[in-house]
Amino acid sequence: MMLMAQIFAYAFYLYLLIGLLFAIWFTFRGVAKVDTAMKEASWKVRLLLLPGSMALWPVLLNKYLKTRKK
Repeated sequence: MMLMAQIFAYAFYLYLLIGLLFAIWFTFRGVAKVDTAMKEASWKVRLLLLPGSMALWPVLLNKYLKTRKK
């Protein structure tokens, strides 16, 4: 039972690490391609997007990839 908890914890940490890396890239580069209104946004506004981008990185990655194909 303890092994399952450790596997779950490591998977969660991996999810957060990937989310952090994606959020940093997405917040300062990719968000302008998904939402054109963000092109003129300041770095302070973009900084507010980091926590949500970190948590929802699979959804945002999917949305970014769909906008690239258009």
